[in-house]
Amino acid sequence: MSSSETFHILLVHPPVASPSVPPWSLARTAPYLIGKGLSLEQYDANLDFFLNHLLISKHLHRFRDLVGNRKKQNVFEKASPETVSILADLTKNPKEWNRKITGTKNFLDVFRSDDFYEPENYLEALGSLDDLLNLASLAYYPSRIQRSCFYNPTLQDKFQMREFIQDPDVNPFLILCQKSLAQRLEHPEPKLLILCVSIADQLPAAITMAGFIKKQRPELHIALMGDIRLLASAEEYSDTLISEADPEELLALVRKLSGSVSPEYKADPDFSGLPLKDYLVPALVLPFQMPTDKGLDLMPLSLFWAGLKKRQQTFNTKGLLSIDLGLKPTHMMNWYNEKVKPNEPLFLGLSCLLDESADVEAMNNAYQAGVRLILWHNPSGQLKILTRRLWSAAKAGIWNHVIMPFRSETDFDKELLEFIAANPNIVHSWGYSRSSKMSSLNFLGKSGTSVAYTQVSKLPGRPFWHLLNDPLHLLLYLGRYGVKKISRWRIQDKGLSVFTVGDSIVYHFVKPRDLPPGYLDEICLMIEAGGSVDTALVRYNLERAFLIGYAMEHGVIVGNSSLKRPRTEYVEAVNRQAGLDLSNYLERGYTSVRPEYRGMGIGAKLLEGLTERVGDIKLFSIISSDNAAAQKMALKNQTRRVATFYSKKLGKEVGVWMPEWMIED
Repeated sequence: MSSSETFHILLVHPPVASPSVPPWSLARTAPYLIGKGLSLEQYDANLDFFLNHLLISKHLHRFRDLVGNRKKQNVFEKASPETVSILADLTKNPKEWNRKITGTKNFLDVFRSDDFYEPENYLEALGSLDDLLNLASLAYYPSRIQRSCFYNPTLQDKFQMREFIQDPDVNPFLILCQKSLAQRLEHPEPKLLILCVSIADQLPAAITMAGFIKKQRPELHIALMGDIRLLASAEEYSDTLISEADPEELLALVRKLSGSVSPEYKADPDFSGLPLKDYLVPALVLPFQMPTDKGLDLMPLSLFWAGLKKRQQTFNTKGLLSIDLGLKPTHMMNWYNEKVKPNEPLFLGLSCLLDESADVEAMNNAYQAGVRLILWHNPSGQLKILTRRLWSAAKAGIWNHVIMPFRSETDFDKELLEFIAANPNIVHSWGYSRSSKMSSLNFLGKSGTSVAYTQVSKLPGRPFWHLLNDPLHLLLYLGRYGVKKISRWRIQDKGLSVFTVGDSIVYHFVKPRDLPPGYLDEICLMIEAGGSVDTALVRYNLERAFLIGYAMEHGVIVGNSSLKRPRTEYVEAVNRQAGLDLSNYLERGYTSVRPEYRGMGIGAKLLEGLTERVGDIKLFSIISSDNAAAQKMALKNQTRRVATFYSKKLGKEVGVWMPEWMIED
């Protein structure tokens, strides 16, 4: 290349990834491609794909006509039940689909405005977006396009991939190449084209683009950059594979192709070449990675925060989401203590390993420094230590999302999943990693129900976050509303309305004979689900109880407790072992609260209501030594342990607890 000639580079982010976040791969790579004699264009083909090729009314009308024609050709003959359901709805509700198609621009605008923060508006816009992506997917069936992923079941080997990249009937990326990519190959003509592939869902589009370019411009050098293991299957479509972990490979390639040009590396990621106002968020959230200083240690705090502050001022950034495991709550605590954080509020989402190394005391200061969301990866260690770490984060006001290992089913995983499902007030959401490669920008998975509570009546609706499953959207909502409110929102089974769990609880205290039909059965199931008592005599004891308390909301029992009449043989056994005569006492017990309602004080209110109704009768309760939660509740309710003994039946030490005002000194 002559000294007067500019070496032009086209840097491309292929579909399919989230249209909510500017690509870190382009911003991170751009600073390596700055220098005299170099020119650079950043092209977010993923955002272009969504906004200008899929989600355009005229294109969607064409997709609907195409689906009708393909249906006549029996293309969907072996389709899944979900696909059949969408096809049936297209036929049954043409006016509703027409409304969605013609209103495409309006619902996209919701994501970029304050309407985003109105749950009903958000849900309606999100539902329309997903429906129209389903429509586009049918037009390219069996390809499946979603907000953050792409799937085609036929792409099992390199031969099927070769067929796919040339087939316009199933490949949605060919039209993107023909209409948009081709224009960027003309003026100015690039000498080097780099396709940045961060996740496997981008590979089909990247290979399609590489194959298209080789036909149009066979002399153009094509590089695929990313994880080399991920890119190995695409080697035949490129001239060079570049590891994202080694920038020197990129610099060497530029020097080789350009001749005398030498890039001048600048440390700050460069988002300036991206259409930041077009992403589907009302406030800009940028991905970030904790840089190192000379490849050894984390960058000094003041320099790192100075970079964040610069991004705030330049791009009006409202949030940051880390995409690696380099940043920890402890760092946030140090930054908060050193008062080096930006002046303007900045909401942060971190990605951290869930192990035993974290300082639980760091969580409060991490929250003060702006952390609202932690994506916990690769859990390992002692379950008790991990749960304490998660509890400290939740108590500080941080949303915990646990990402379980890809296709892992160890005993440890099962125990952790059971804890997660039973404690949604501590672990607010969880999911499996979609692959062995960690990515914080993948959409969140759906929570499960504790196995123990699957037998009780189902709560109406589903958690709001099941649809608020884009990490960036979740981070913005957490910044606006906080963990407590969002974790208690549920979506009605039908429609788009949202209600708050715990807002309309009604407490009842009745004799067993006065329970409505079926309620005793449900309360027995609730107690058995709690798992902390011997279930053999539950019904017997409840039928003879002095009083039963239960909490109701939306037609479902959400918590219960009781004052039991202890059996004679039980009273005698306690007297022998603990030296206490509990004759004529009532036993408080069988307290159970549904996982979704924990942390709201329901158990305490039930016990308080029962205690108020005993008159002069004295009470006691039996709490095992390893039941820290029950002991904490007892202390909160002015109850004190008066004796301990070893229960042979339970195989552990238990305590006898009484209300302080009933204890005779």
